[in-house]
Order: sequence, then C-alpha cells, then structure tokens
Amino acid sequence: MPSVKKNKPLPPKFNIIFPTSGEIQTSLDGYDSGSSIHIKVQSTQQQKQLEYLHPLFCHWKATSDSGPKGQAMRGPAAPHIKTYVRYSDEKHETIDWAMVTSANLSKQAWGDVVNKKDETWIQSWEAGVVVWPDLFAESKEAIMVPVFAKDMPGPENLPTQDVDKGADEAGKTVVGFRMPYNLPLTSYTAKEKPWCAQMPCAEPDWMGRAWPGFSPM
Repeated sequence: MPSVKKNKPLPPKFNIIFPTSGEIQTSLDGYDSGSSIHIKVQSTQQQKQLEYLHPLFCHWKATSDSGPKGQAMRGPAAPHIKTYVRYSDEKHETIDWAMVTSANLSKQAWGDVVNKKDETWIQSWEAGVVVWPDLFAESKEAIMVPVFAKDMPGPENLPTQDVDKGADEAGKTVVGFRMPYNLPLTSYTAKEKPWCAQMPCAEPDWMGRAWPGFSPM
C-alpha cells in the first residue's frame, strides 16, 4: 500500500515573560524587587544565549494597548512566579494546560544529562500544580480560558465562537485560569534587555536608590 503522508503539527511558538530593568525600577519595591529575579548576561556564552532568546522576550508590566479585558492588574508587582502555559492558538483565547511551580528555567530545577548513559542530575526538589480542562469535564466538554483580575470566568472571557451563544448554550464547562500577566503579549524592542541583578544600575528607582549589582555566588 502507498504510504500515507500525515501533516506534521506546526512547531509551538515560545514566549518568555520577563521584566526589563525599567519594570523593576518602577515596581512596588524598586530595585530591591529584582534581587531574586535572575538571568545572566555577562559572559560571551551568556550573551549568545541572550541573542537567541531576545526575540522570545515579552513584557511583564501592563501596556496601554492591552485593553481592560486583558489586564492582569499586576504590572507594578515584580514577578517571582514561574507559570508555564500552553495556549490552544495564537489568539490566546483558550488554554490546553497550565502549570504554576517553584521551578526556575534552570538545570538545577529541571535536570541536566551528565554522561553518555543519559543519566540526569537534578540538584533541587521543586513543587508545582498542573491543570487542564478535562480535569473538570463531567457530562460535557470543558474549556479553560484566561481570566484577568478575578478568579471566576465571565461572558467576557469566552472564546470568540462562543460569545454570541454563551457557555450554557455552547454546552461547555468553562474553567478560568487567573493570569499573572497581560494579554496580548508585548515583545521587547530591539534595545530593551531583561533585568539582570548582577548588573549595576546608576539611574535611581522611584525611591531614589541606585542598584550596585552583586557578584554571582
């Protein structure tokens, strides 16, 4: 029989929501908020990593064009939260799964292959919670939607195709996932860089304090 070609799924698109120096500078505690928010950009290898990651970086803080529907209302709070979300499409209207965890994007948390036997070395124990729509599905289809500045979803959070008929008429259970950042995502400009606690910042924060930076342990 002739082989049947199957359409390969499109590769997922990744984004990293991470604060810039300006977002830390104007956050609730100023530069002190950034003392536990880490990314390294000093060495040549780290600079190459930053060059690769830069197109993926998006802003944490609220933007003027996000609109009231997509504002998490957490812009001034510097993030120390690790949230991983897979959206169903590029419109970010529904969510396939979401995880809130203590695990940074690091080898210490996720492990590193240390030899030819593919043995993995994990240096720290982490805790997290994963949720997905089918956890809440009983007698009808369940969908998970992003929710902003509240805990429960409302009509304004429904996907476009369900807005006119409502969740009940669409025959779906709607599960809300409270968002820590705004949608739509806002990419960094070419000149913007992620906050690096090791780098000094001479320009005072809103409390009038400069940031001396500190050496890695």
